[in-house]
Amino acid sequence: MIELHNHLYGSLSVEMVYEMGKNNPNPRWNIFLELHEKLFGEKLFPETFFEIFDSPKKLESLYYFTKAGSFEEFQSKFNLIIALSKFDPDEIQEVSYQVACKHFSEGILYLEYRLMYSPFASQEDYYSKTLAACKGLQRAEKNYKGYNAKLIISLHRDQNFEQAYLWLKSLMQENEIVKNYLVGIDFCYIEEGFPPKDKFNFFQKVLEDNQKAPEYALAILYHVAESFNDKTPDSAVRWVIESSEYGAHRLGHCIALGIEPSIYLGQVRKESIDERRDHLSFLISRYEEISCFGKIPELKKLQKELIQLKNKSGCIEIIYQTQEVETLYALQEYGIKRLKENGTIVESCPTSNLLIGKLDKLEFLPVKRFFESGLKLTISTDDPGILNTNLQKEYEICKQLGLSNIDLETIQTNSLTYKSEILANRYSK
Repeated sequence: MIELHNHLYGSLSVEMVYEMGKNNPNPRWNIFLELHEKLFGEKLFPETFFEIFDSPKKLESLYYFTKAGSFEEFQSKFNLIIALSKFDPDEIQEVSYQVACKHFSEGILYLEYRLMYSPFASQEDYYSKTLAACKGLQRAEKNYKGYNAKLIISLHRDQNFEQAYLWLKSLMQENEIVKNYLVGIDFCYIEEGFPPKDKFNFFQKVLEDNQKAPEYALAILYHVAESFNDKTPDSAVRWVIESSEYGAHRLGHCIALGIEPSIYLGQVRKESIDERRDHLSFLISRYEEISCFGKIPELKKLQKELIQLKNKSGCIEIIYQTQEVETLYALQEYGIKRLKENGTIVESCPTSNLLIGKLDKLEFLPVKRFFESGLKLTISTDDPGILNTNLQKEYEICKQLGLSNIDLETIQTNSLTYKSEILANRYSK
């Protein structure tokens, strides 16, 4: 099996998280306790925390995310890991080793792990922690000959990502271990408020650097349309298309691209007028192409609305009636076509998408539609520790959706060609 979308610390078992917390003399309690109280109204105290949660079994109620909820609710689970972990180089190396060994023992031949640092991390943090993670993966590979794990560093959408990228490139040139194990960069965490257009210039620089020095090339991975509470699903689909066209090699989740449009019938969605103007301009500029895939509003109507919104600010409400549902479907089909033309891979994580996407039914998951449309697709676990899942369970969900064993074998075989090093055209001199 191949696993291409997996967050390293989100892969920790509840037992490992419990032991980390018990052995940490200085947990960063505020990171977890404040958000937990805000979301669930439960006030917990550091002095009595491990008296109440005195076993891994009892900690499950705080750690596992197994019921549909918002991205913020999911983040509160991840915050528990952040609070209880030391997150120093020694721990990172041990976590990388233990997690990789666990996955290798489950028969996963190749994995790519994502690791994210504080938005205020220094160059030394990036150097020491990245090297530690690479050394941990290297140790695990020595125990499992023929199995491989690589590292992806997740950058912050809003802070210091250009500088962090330069630090990583410098470290690759200085250290052979990092050069061998670091294969990509990623953008994850909260996506609301951070449109792909803001990363266009950065993506171009990464792609240019890849061409100039292929031996240090890094793939661009990008979480998009996983959570889109600040906009319409139509705009979320546009974000997927833009991410692909700007050069991202693999896109995480893309729920809006493949979700059944009719589930929005009767809903009212809000988005900023700035976002609406961007979307109207997009529809107008590609009107003929998109209209080939279904019924969308008349061009004159779109142009009139764009003029009316000129110089306005604030938010706008969109009521999803039959026309809006038909437009969303046409836009999705157009988006799928564009991703296929660009060769962009979608990383689909069924359990994660079901819960964070707050989908009412299993059949609303987009993975089957993606596969049947001919999109390049890989299936992954996202955060298997928090979600209490594994890759085999994810494939079982796909079977329930109607994908056959042959379909799943095809996805696995194709996933071998979607490794970051291959997508970035990396080779060694």
